[in-house]
Amino acid sequence: MIRCILIIATSVLFYSCKETVPSGIIKQNKMQEVLWDMLRADALSHQIANSDSTKLAEDERAKLKRQVFIIYNITEDQFDKSYSYYVQHPEIMRNMLDSLNSQKIRVDTLPTSIDTNYVNKDSIKQKILKKDE
Repeated sequence: MIRCILIIATSVLFYSCKETVPSGIIKQNKMQEVLWDMLRADALSHQIANSDSTKLAEDERAKLKRQVFIIYNITEDQFDKSYSYYVQHPEIMRNMLDSLNSQKIRVDTLPTSIDTNYVNKDSIKQKILKKDE
């Protein structure tokens, strides 16, 4: 009997320690996607401002942030509340930031141009020759 009580108590303890995201907070996967797009929007706003002297980075950032909120169907208040929640829970935030870092590394290592070594150059010559005939 005591063994059963200890097993139940231990199970309750482990279950109660499991952290769940409260209602009104953006779920971790979606928040990670939103953060990724917010970082990209921030970088893009600086590029736009640097390429066009009539535009301010802050104005462009605000426009792009609103577009991100529209895309994900969230409000700025939801984002701010969720961001504050994740900042107060550093383990979850660290996991999200590590995933974002991994995602950036994957994007940075993608090839940006076609490798011409993979193209069969003879077949290209044949197509050009057939056009000339």
